[in-house]
Amino acid sequence: MTDDLELRKRIAAEAQTDGATDATPGVRAFQFFLVPLLIVGVCVAVYAGFSYIVVNPRTARDWLDDIKSGGPNTRYHAALQLSQAIRRMETPDTRLTPEVLALFKTTPSEDGGDPDKNRINMKAYLATCLGSLKDGRASEALLEAARTDSHIQTRAASLEALGAIKDPSTIPDLVKLLDDPDAVVRKYAALNVGAVAEKAGDRTVIDPLKKLLSDPQADVGWNAALALGYFLGDPSGNDTLMKMLDREYLGERIRKDDPNARTLIAQVQEKAALRAP
Repeated sequence: MTDDLELRKRIAAEAQTDGATDATPGVRAFQFFLVPLLIVGVCVAVYAGFSYIVVNPRTARDWLDDIKSGGPNTRYHAALQLSQAIRRMETPDTRLTPEVLALFKTTPSEDGGDPDKNRINMKAYLATCLGSLKDGRASEALLEAARTDSHIQTRAASLEALGAIKDPSTIPDLVKLLDDPDAVVRKYAALNVGAVAEKAGDRTVIDPLKKLLSDPQADVGWNAALALGYFLGDPSGNDTLMKMLDREYLGERIRKDDPNARTLIAQVQEKAALRAP
């Protein structure tokens, strides 16, 4: 019994000693007050940051500066954002044209421009920006890229930009590109020369476009038919337009090396439906 009593006394004494190691009032205050306060503070800061971004979105000028001074990843993201920012403008800010044009001229398509690696082609995005700005000062550089660039994605984007700018002085050069050895170039030249000719009221492009209706590459004929019917109101391509309403027909004949092949079927069917007899 004496041994049991001594053991109980020792356990009670140790329990009282352990209590001395409990957290101090300062530690308890930190655990139960300051830590939650810090968490709330971080949440408020994050909310304030998002609110600032929403209220003060970055401008096209900000994205352009990022392209000029940022690293590779920053530049690719900024190029995409710049293109979208310009598209959202009610009236394109052509004050940006000289700087975007200078970047376009000095940026090689090889700068991240391999479409097989699913990377952004900086020069192609800059071409898109120039098209969205709709400034004729870019026409000459875009024509040069459409004629001679080593990347088909850049050539296609340059032709799309020329179709958006609709500079009548580019029509003779676009007509020449209807005979380009590359079918992708012929295709984009066909559709976009139609867009430019529509604005200029130029009917001289109709005969060159009619010749492309029998092009050995089917989608070249599609775009020629669209240019004739959709932009110029000419019925020569109506038979082709009717075929284009068949999605299976399009899927079997579309060129897989076209950089925009994934969206082409939907686009051509929409336009064909508007102009088919």
